[in-house]
Amino acid sequence: MNEQEWRCSHCGKLLGIIRDERIHLKFARGHEYIVGFPGISVCRSCRTLNEVIDPSATHIISTQQTKVC
Repeated sequence: MNEQEWRCSHCGKLLGIIRDERIHLKFARGHEYIVGFPGISVCRSCRTLNEVIDPSATHIISTQQTKVC
């Protein structure tokens, strides 16, 4: 089984684990999701928008700071 960490490009917080061409996401209170690509996530720590397009990509494709309203 091939695993890679998907981390925020700004602060380095773990966003998910790329495993077998899927992204495994885990949140507080037992919430877990296994999703396909592309994957887009806003970092819970710094609010940076992170996107991964391809399971073979080990880097973040695009990032930007989001504003909190």
